[in-house]
Amino acid sequence: MFEDLQGQIERVTFHNDETGFTIARLKVKGFRELITAVGNLMAPVPGQVLDLTGEWTTHPQFGEQFRIVRYKTLVPATVAGIEKYLGSGLVKGIGPVMAKRSPQYLSSYLHSLSRGFLSLVMRHPFSRAGPKVFLDCVYR
Repeated sequence: MFEDLQGQIERVTFHNDETGFTIARLKVKGFRELITAVGNLMAPVPGQVLDLTGEWTTHPQFGEQFRIVRYKTLVPATVAGIEKYLGSGLVKGIGPVMAKRSPQYLSSYLHSLSRGFLSLVMRHPFSRAGPKVFLDCVYR
């Protein structure tokens, strides 16, 4: 019987780029410890939030694991999740240091977007210069 879980990748233990086979440790609400999830994931990164469908299996050597049948990638919803996601190297030019500063910027940016200031932000002279340059200018 399949079960649904939602969790955030804490670390990727193994990933095969050719097949997509992945072994990852996830933080899942309702579980004290990290769970081990195995299955095919496309480019998994720490901080990524996943909505998983699968089943619990017991590996003879490695113990209880959640075997992924289907998954959907979700946007990180917490400041810590955003920091980990951005700091993972997924976005070129943003490393762990810039990622620590980004959530404060992103929250104010998203608040501005909700108030209809998208056109104002897009007219900013550095908005197309790349994320690192744009964030550096915003912080000065």
